[in-house]
Amino acid sequence: MSTTEICDLTIDGLSKKIAARELSPVEVTDAHLARIDALNPRVNAFTTVAHERARAEAKAAEEEIAAGRLRGPLHGVPVGVKDIIDTAGVRTTQGSSFFRDNVPAQDAECVRRLREAGAVMIGKCNTAEFAAESATKNPHHGACRNPWDLDRVPAGSSGGSGAAVAARMAPGTLGTDTGGSVRGPAAICGVVGLKPTYGRISLRGVYPNATSLDHVGPLTRTVRDCALLLQALAGYDHADPFSADMDTPDFTADLEKGVGGMRFMVSSDLIDVEIDAPILEAFEAALDVLRALGAEIEEVPCPFAGEINPHRRAIADAEFYRVHGERYRADPEGYGLRLQERIANAEKTTLATYIDAINHRKAIIRRMLDLMKPYDAMLSPGYPCLAAPVETTTALVNGKEMDFIGLGRNLTGVQSFLGFPGLMVPTGFDSAQGLPMAMQITTRPGDETRGFQIGHAYEEATPEWRGRKPDL
Repeated sequence: MSTTEICDLTIDGLSKKIAARELSPVEVTDAHLARIDALNPRVNAFTTVAHERARAEAKAAEEEIAAGRLRGPLHGVPVGVKDIIDTAGVRTTQGSSFFRDNVPAQDAECVRRLREAGAVMIGKCNTAEFAAESATKNPHHGACRNPWDLDRVPAGSSGGSGAAVAARMAPGTLGTDTGGSVRGPAAICGVVGLKPTYGRISLRGVYPNATSLDHVGPLTRTVRDCALLLQALAGYDHADPFSADMDTPDFTADLEKGVGGMRFMVSSDLIDVEIDAPILEAFEAALDVLRALGAEIEEVPCPFAGEINPHRRAIADAEFYRVHGERYRADPEGYGLRLQERIANAEKTTLATYIDAINHRKAIIRRMLDLMKPYDAMLSPGYPCLAAPVETTTALVNGKEMDFIGLGRNLTGVQSFLGFPGLMVPTGFDSAQGLPMAMQITTRPGDETRGFQIGHAYEEATPEWRGRKPDL
């Protein structure tokens, strides 16, 4: 197979060919490294390419598989890792000036689990500075570009992770999500992204942003691939104080069951931002597809919707300042200008405001569980707008100019605040500019399997644009 043909395969497709000995892990890794070397100067999805480590891991995988020791569907499959997640012997910069030459001694727990599953760590994906901005215009490592239009952003802060998957530089990547940093790049780059249940994936070895909102999540090109990655990543970590001790189901078990007889809720009250017309039209079309598959969809009011974002912002700011306040006071110029502003504003959050927000969150989670109880999932548009230009990061929403940075959190912040799973799936491309659009599927805590089932059913019912890829 050619390099292009190999890189066009999904995780599931690569896995089957590796298991059948039609492709070797070394061939697969070399193909993806060659694509990264060819495209990364333009896309800037990777800050560090782990050529030596990747080839060594691929060789080890090849030898194990030849000896009849196939570990599972990720064995020999390349995966990119966001550059705030520790990787042993491979530079991890946190997207910052302070950690420019930082080389961790050990892997983060999520990376260790991927290696245990046989995956090949191929490189570190570009991130916003300290994962704290949603365009991935990194002042220290350069802006990441959207593969669908290199003059546009890939969203963020896991912009490199989303761009790498869309550009076929890696079939899957790890990102992190505090207010939408996996799901935003998934929506804007036209790939699948999951923010799992809070605590589902260990945070040990991941640089903190806001500890009670932080999540690790996978980005892939299909829902099945996303489930396969989560299978390897999920599980209790006794050494991580934020890890949740919950059962780990077979996340692919219900993929083919469809959505017939399911009930979905849509709550306009929770959409407190204007949505660009093409995205709203694509969302309504997606709802029609699900109805045609046998699902019922109801509009449901949310009387406490206005309480969520103020409390989410208070928690995010207070916890972010706890991480960065001391360093900022010692060396404010070490941060980019936008992050300097963010930290200065975060300092204003009082302890009383933070405690009040934490307490209110507990009550709001109960109320949301009650609201969602009659339904299998909640559906919403994925992002309010299309990708903004890199130079301005000014998005157009129904002809009005808006700041792209932070805009997506109006749709993705709810799930982070509550700790509920949010799965982002593509809904096609706008007709004017050919840019990706998306829908978000929110399920109850611990029920990622249901989200995958819904996402896969929609994906299978909309094959007309699944083979489309960026012209790079």
